Amino acid sequence: MILFVASNLSHLNTCPAIVFAGSKSEKVFSKWTKKLVPSGNYKSINVSDEVTPGNRPLKKSEFNLLKLCTDVLDPKVTGVIALGNTASEALEMIGVDFFKLPHPSPLNRQLNNSYYIEEVLEECEKWIINRK
Repeated sequence: MILFVASNLSHLNTCPAIVFAGSKSEKVFSKWTKKLVPSGNYKSINVSDEVTPGNRPLKKSEFNLLKLCTDVLDPKVTGVIALGNTASEALEMIGVDFFKLPHPSPLNRQLNNSYYIEEVLEECEKWIINRK
C-alpha cells in the first residue's frame, strides 16, 4: 500500500477523513492517484487534521508526529509519498524514506509546467515499482 502524506485540512474540505475532499486540490490528487496507483491500494493522511486560521501553512509545533509515525509504520505500507513541503518536512523529522511530489493545489505554480509534472509523476511511478 502506498501512503500519501499531505499537510492539513483546508477550510473547503467536506470530509475530514478524506484528504482533499471538496478542496481545489482534490481533482489533481485524484488524477495523480489513478496514474500512480491504478489498483487503488493507497491511503492518504494529513500531517495535522486541523484547519489553520486563514488557511495559513502549518507550524512545526502543529505537526501530529505521533499519528504520522503510527501510519507510516503500518506493515502494509510499501512506500510513502509526500505531497508538498510541509509533508516532506514532517517526514524528514521522523526519519522516513519518501518520494516528494509537489502539492496538488491549483495555487502551486509548478502545476503550470505540464512537462515537469509528467516527468515527476513518471519518476514517482518508477520509485513505486522499485519499492515492491
